Amino acid sequence: TDCNADALSSGLRRMRGAALKLGQMLSVQDESMLPPALARALGSVRGGADVMPRTQLEAQMAAALGADWRDSFARFDDTPCAAASLGQVHLATLHDGRRAAVKVQYPGVADSIESDLRNLHM
Repeated sequence: TDCNADALSSGLRRMRGAALKLGQMLSVQDESMLPPALARALGSVRGGADVMPRTQLEAQMAAALGADWRDSFARFDDTPCAAASLGQVHLATLHDGRRAAVKVQYPGVADSIESDLRNLHM
């Protein structure tokens, strides 16, 4: 049903990591082989992951660069320009004027990848 397909799409975008990547891979398959509701839902998964809440972004950046991480940039966009299965990208300006793309990994993704790889080596 449409409701179940939407729930699947929403769940995959929230789960991120391997689950989101699987949904994205399924989304590029021949749509004629999928029920229309599922094809639409997987199409929205292909569009990207849900963005992390600002508090999570702050914690990830502080863990990587220290509590004063914002001092590393002249400007940092809190709204990501892209979000994918492993993280999201924020645009920033360095103090010397150069523009930068800052990739921020979602919390727990590294552990999830390690777990997935261990499961493959059963």
